[in-house]
Amino acid sequence: MATHLAFLRGVNLGPTRRLKMADLRAALGDAGFADVVTHLQSGNVVVSSALSAAAVATAMREAISTRLGLTTDVIVRSRAQLQAAADADPFGDIADDPARHVLGLMADRPVAAAVETVVKRIDSLPADGDRYAFDALHFYLWCPNGISRSPYFKVPWDRLGVSSTQRNWNTVTAMLALAAG
Repeated sequence: MATHLAFLRGVNLGPTRRLKMADLRAALGDAGFADVVTHLQSGNVVVSSALSAAAVATAMREAISTRLGLTTDVIVRSRAQLQAAADADPFGDIADDPARHVLGLMADRPVAAAVETVVKRIDSLPADGDRYAFDALHFYLWCPNGISRSPYFKVPWDRLGVSSTQRNWNTVTAMLALAAG
């Protein structure tokens, strides 16, 4: 069985779309996932499964929908994939606050035109030290003045045309540690 790291999109970000992590762990265990561990209250899950990453995402979406009544996107990475994304971080040498350093995880590779549209929007905003970069399945943000104060907070990420979610570097590091056992 392989270890999979799953990131649920838009869970527990206000009064709606609430999900208790104990309920999530139980639902995923009932759906056949092993070694289910959650991190924080924002839908970060490590599981063991013989399924492929794509099949894990589908099975988790279905389990969450049918057992917990919540429809949400699930983005899955292997430990090696997440570690490779962390290792490829273009801002690791300047990002000195992991709470202001973000990894964006995309479910699929967006088409070039969609990335160009988002980049044009980002480039039209006042940067004030904020930096961004894209690779195939990830984007990186460094927001030295804070995420909520960053102009990137106003970027319509849905224009990428693929599901995406963002986690700060504290969460990325913690998920890698959980996956390592």
